[in-house]
Amino acid sequence: MAYLIYLRKSRMDMEAEARGEGETLARHRTALLALARRMGLEIGAIYEEIVSGETIAARPQMQRLLSEVEAGQWEGVLVMEVERLARGDSIDQGIVSQAFKYSGTKIITPAKTYDPSNEFDEEYFEFGLFMSRREYKTIKRRMVAGRIASVKEGKYMGKTDPYGYFRVKVPNGKGYTLKLNPPQAAIVREVFNLRLQGVGCYMIARRLNARGERTSAGIAWSAQSVRNVLRNCLYAGFVTWGHKAAQPVVRSGVLTKPRRYVADYVKVKGMHPALVSEADFDAVQHLLDSTPGLPLKKGHEIKNPFVGLLYCGKCGHVITYGAAAAAPPCTGRLDCRWAACDNVSSFCADVEDAVLHALRLWLAEYEVDTDQQNSVGRELDDRAAQAQDEIRSIHTAQRKLRTQLDRAAELVEQEIYTPEYFVSRRNQINAQLTELDRALAKASERALCIDRERRASPSMLPKLQHVLEAYPTAQSAQEKNDLLRTVISRIVYLKNAPERSLGDSTIYVEISRKFE
Repeated sequence: MAYLIYLRKSRMDMEAEARGEGETLARHRTALLALARRMGLEIGAIYEEIVSGETIAARPQMQRLLSEVEAGQWEGVLVMEVERLARGDSIDQGIVSQAFKYSGTKIITPAKTYDPSNEFDEEYFEFGLFMSRREYKTIKRRMVAGRIASVKEGKYMGKTDPYGYFRVKVPNGKGYTLKLNPPQAAIVREVFNLRLQGVGCYMIARRLNARGERTSAGIAWSAQSVRNVLRNCLYAGFVTWGHKAAQPVVRSGVLTKPRRYVADYVKVKGMHPALVSEADFDAVQHLLDSTPGLPLKKGHEIKNPFVGLLYCGKCGHVITYGAAAAAPPCTGRLDCRWAACDNVSSFCADVEDAVLHALRLWLAEYEVDTDQQNSVGRELDDRAAQAQDEIRSIHTAQRKLRTQLDRAAELVEQEIYTPEYFVSRRNQINAQLTELDRALAKASERALCIDRERRASPSMLPKLQHVLEAYPTAQSAQEKNDLLRTVISRIVYLKNAPERSLGDSTIYVEISRKFE
């Protein structure tokens, strides 16, 4: 069997590159290829970890390597140091150690060859991983301490330009601070002034969008993006560290690290100029705290029968329910609250009528004679066959590309391809494989939907009949919502003009059927 080369940068490598000491992966690739030639090893592939991740989950090439090692695909893996394989927590290092041990895959470094099936090599390998983990924690602790020290000096630690500022180097020193971006700074001041005048976040967003203003990401303003600006103490002249901390949580055996706001964090006066006074900033915080968006209280009932089902046909956001002063009894208005969207709202009762009408048309499709049912069945069979043909052709194309990749690796060993050309060729093939993976996922999803539709057609008729019979007599919005969810997965809502205008005030709904 062939051998694999695995390349990954460390933080020290990145710092060395920043000082102009050369490209790390190129040097490591050259060194490991030379080592392979000296040892007479056949190199089957070179995996380069482009991203810098602390865990296996954040390193896609490492995940690929482990799956292939577990399958016994490689005789050994060449790496500069064993620390390059795993430097995260003990769980990750245990996964790496077991994968190499149980598959009998060797680990070859310029300093030593490790055979995990050998008891002494196994202990030496695990000890090396343990020491690298201790070193990693020490380095991480020093880095965090250095960042906190920089924040306490008033420096800005973000990696991008915040809205209203440019990120610039500190004059005659290390680190970064901020200078004003005049056009954006004026908008930030305007946002604070409007909120102090009593204008809500939603209306502020609409005003900005009406003028064609955009956020730093180049997208339209929303109530939430306005609220984020108003909550950011950066504009009052402060810098922070640790305001949102990663808190590890294990759910169903999977470790996740959601970032949550914490009360204990570093907040100091920054080196950059403030855009609003502290008094104005505190006044805005009081306004925001006095009008929070509250979730449904315990013991209260939902009012919207379309909760979790109704989406805007123009921007894709959720359609929300709100009370309407002139509304008929027991109803409100359904509206898209996205500030940049011009989808027109409607009374909830009118949308209910449109949805029930669409369900009646759907029911009529099932209440057809036997010949039509057979025709529909044949059409579904044809679509299923086409989907399977597409899946088979994608699998064939994937096999051809993998054969090309193997052939390219052989040409490197024969010194017909240079390592640089091989990496370029491999990247091209991997890009094509990625596209084929996406196409395969879509084709598989289509085949699954067709199969569900074939199986659901006979059972959908009684479900639809039950929904249409029970919906008018349902006593609550929750009961209506439960009924709709038995046959509907999503509803797209569109209305171009209000009822009293001369335009098209028709309510359009597009229903995504639920096949289960």
